[in-house]
Amino acid sequence: MDDILLTSDLTSRYKISRKTLWSWQSTDTMPRGFAKPFPAPDFPGNPNRWKSESVKEWEGVKQPIN
Repeated sequence: MDDILLTSDLTSRYKISRKTLWSWQSTDTMPRGFAKPFPAPDFPGNPNRWKSESVKEWEGVKQPIN
């Protein structure tokens, strides 16, 4: 079974707030240095849940150098 990450796991992992995590998911509000937005939850709900492989894939994307 895949490892599942909760919103709280991700905010701790990146040392960010929940609001920041949500802003990373939109191309309009994500930081300019990101190559692509943070993935939407694989399992939306309360709490939202992501497969660890989805997060690792996003982390592996090369971010452009400004």
